[in-house]
Amino acid sequence: MMNTILLPILMLFSLNWTKPADETRAFKILHKGEVIGELRSVKSKDGDKTTYQNTTNIQTRIVTEVRVKFDIQAVYIGKLLESSKVDITLNGKPYASTATKRLGNGYQFFKDGKLKSSVKGDIIYSSARMMFDEPKGILNAYSEEKGAFHNIETAVANTYEKLNSRGRKTIYRYQDKALEQVEMDLGLTEIEMVAKE
Repeated sequence: MMNTILLPILMLFSLNWTKPADETRAFKILHKGEVIGELRSVKSKDGDKTTYQNTTNIQTRIVTEVRVKFDIQAVYIGKLLESSKVDITLNGKPYASTATKRLGNGYQFFKDGKLKSSVKGDIIYSSARMMFDEPKGILNAYSEEKGAFHNIETAVANTYEKLNSRGRKTIYRYQDKALEQVEMDLGLTEIEMVAKE
């Protein structure tokens, strides 16, 4: 008798405590139509904490073999960025590392372990979120890598242009609120990212 009462109650509690499934997106990275890498994005929620994890692996040949890996993690508590970390490796060796940490009413930005700048105010939208959250009504995105804001303009419906401090443009195209394609101006060359089916 006790089991027939306890079992439904335990099942009800377990449903309320189950962590929601992570959202995962994958993109192939193309240069002049040739696949040179992959970006994998994961959005995890745990209560009011949301973590965005983007891992990019690129392998190509310019003059010599080049392998680049970008790991970006952005952690939000509620609607505000709490912290971010970026690690970049080139040919398997550390190339650059940045971190942003919330402190009081602002943030501190570190590059290779050294404090480089401070950001005043709240950060509600950063580049890592663009893989999952269409920037409707958003005017800028914080760059976890550079520690600065990039302007966002709506080009046409569901298409946004993010302009960095060097004037280089990245175009994001969404369909049904999901990111489908990215075109990046890297200066000397351009790459494209396309969502995998």
